[in-house]
Amino acid sequence: MKNRVRPINKSLFFSVEEWEQLQGKMSEAGMTSFSAYSRELLLEGKINHYDFSELKQLNASIGRIAGNINQIAKRCNENKSVHTNDVEQLRREFQTLKADYQERVVKLLRKIY
Repeated sequence: MKNRVRPINKSLFFSVEEWEQLQGKMSEAGMTSFSAYSRELLLEGKINHYDFSELKQLNASIGRIAGNINQIAKRCNENKSVHTNDVEQLRREFQTLKADYQERVVKLLRKIY
């Protein structure tokens, strides 16, 4: 217990209805830990919840492009040549992804600030 970052313990009592209401608010905020939820609410006065699902989608897109790059690299190593069409397709996909990434990041930043 002496190595704990937060050594002070406080207890709360709730009715069933109050606890259900609190659990609903925690799930809306995307939090599962009552301790973290109550600490943030008490210290900050509000809960900030950010949805990063769009960034997860971008991560998947980056993974697909990485797969394409690996296929081109493998073909290059096997044949010692790369077709111009492959490089141009990769360049177009990258430009599309870059524009999509910038648009989504701007939207997320506007939500945060």
